[in-house]
Amino acid sequence: MCSIAGIVGKGDIQKMLAVQRHRAPDDSNFYEDRHLKLAMGRLKIIDLKSPGLCLYQEGDLVLSYNGEIYNYLELKEELQKSGLKFKTNSDTEVLLKSFCQWGYRAFDKLNGMYAFALYDKKRKTILLARDIAGEKPLYYYQKGQAFAFASEAKALSHIFPVTIQENNLFYKAFEHCHIDTLWEEIKEIPPAHYLLYRIKDNKLTIKPHWQFTPRSVKLKNAEEELETLLADAVKIRTRSDVPYALYYSGGIDSSLIDTFHNFQHKFYFDNKADWKSDFFTKIERVVWHLDTPVGSLSSYPLWKLAEEASQKVKVVISGEGADEVFGGYVRYLPIAREYELRKKFPSYNAYLFPKYFKFTDYLEAFASITSRNPKHISVTREMIAPYFKMFNDPINAMGFADFKLILPSLLQMGDRMAGAFGIENRCPFLDRRLIEFGFSLPPQCKISGLRQKLILRKILARRGSHDALDREKEGLTVFFNKWSGKKIIWDRSLYFAFVKDIWYKTYNQIRK
Repeated sequence: MCSIAGIVGKGDIQKMLAVQRHRAPDDSNFYEDRHLKLAMGRLKIIDLKSPGLCLYQEGDLVLSYNGEIYNYLELKEELQKSGLKFKTNSDTEVLLKSFCQWGYRAFDKLNGMYAFALYDKKRKTILLARDIAGEKPLYYYQKGQAFAFASEAKALSHIFPVTIQENNLFYKAFEHCHIDTLWEEIKEIPPAHYLLYRIKDNKLTIKPHWQFTPRSVKLKNAEEELETLLADAVKIRTRSDVPYALYYSGGIDSSLIDTFHNFQHKFYFDNKADWKSDFFTKIERVVWHLDTPVGSLSSYPLWKLAEEASQKVKVVISGEGADEVFGGYVRYLPIAREYELRKKFPSYNAYLFPKYFKFTDYLEAFASITSRNPKHISVTREMIAPYFKMFNDPINAMGFADFKLILPSLLQMGDRMAGAFGIENRCPFLDRRLIEFGFSLPPQCKISGLRQKLILRKILARRGSHDALDREKEGLTVFFNKWSGKKIIWDRSLYFAFVKDIWYKTYNQIRK
């Protein structure tokens, strides 16, 4: 967990870094020439002793970097075979040398979570990039001749003149921000994309560095292959020079991770405890750290988990991503059940099933299930439509739509709540190999009848852990409606209105 910041033009780079100090408490440094001011704050996880990692400079290149390249040891060995010499034991040096050696082809080799700025002093260009899932945040500001970027949007909104964006339709439909923020001048670099900015003419281009391509999967060996991939994903995420822990809920995802490693520390949030007083005491800080409101009741539980974990460790492992990649959400089941019926009894498709299923297609049905606001179902449908064209089945389409559009809000909460306490969150199920494997699986490997994440269940049973298999799926939550006197427990509209009000008040105070 680190922080990055940069400015082309006027602006207080030191203040930008100071606003993000919570996520990078161990070190900080600045670089400046007549074209650019660049900064980095560091949370030390890998290579605690080598100097010059914050920022890292080599030749004409300056790197400001947030994240972890999990396969850095393998890449380092490959680069050494090409004759390159290393002076540190860090993934930071491996990242910079990878681009020196392979250029943009380095993206194809990186397995990790990252957001970085690579400044080329000779070409006067800035390369900004984010990892495939968007685990690490990266925002940019552009207005007139001014260009700036930072790990957290608040570092930009505190420094530059910005205008609240009142008509963010994605925000209204999904109850979180994605690409467009609540400020007109601040945007998010999309996951799996890079931005190239040319200082000389103030021009930027944004392009994908990864796009999903189905790979071949031998179904008779699928469980064994996935088990091997997951074992290595956990192994490389426990590469750390500082203590680490597992967020353990007792569900399928964390229980499966737990079978691959002997974690000395595990942390669990008990939503049955009396959190009411603490919630209302801490919620303003929670909202400030989020950057923009998220209509999910998980922010505060993640805050409490990070608060507790930070007393003992600097890295936490979590099961984020398994539901999207392997078909874990209960809301997938109505459509999956209909799909299963239509596939098994095709002769009934014309006259029987339409009497019961009210939607004309799976896209329409999933838009209705997914949209947080019935007034904006059309926006939801438009946003998820491309992913239903990518796949021949609705199970993978729903998962990939969530991976691209909903998961970013979960990763936002995980990153900001961990960052608030200066710890790092790592997600084995978001290993690029598992993402590509998971979305290449046929739907019957994910959902059968009323059982989700079928292939993960089978691996968990093979590994002798059965307690999680029959537990009802529960998300991280608090009983906000009960505390507020509402009888409907799972209606999140009251909570979202509450955190939005806090956000607007906080923003207005900052601008004054």
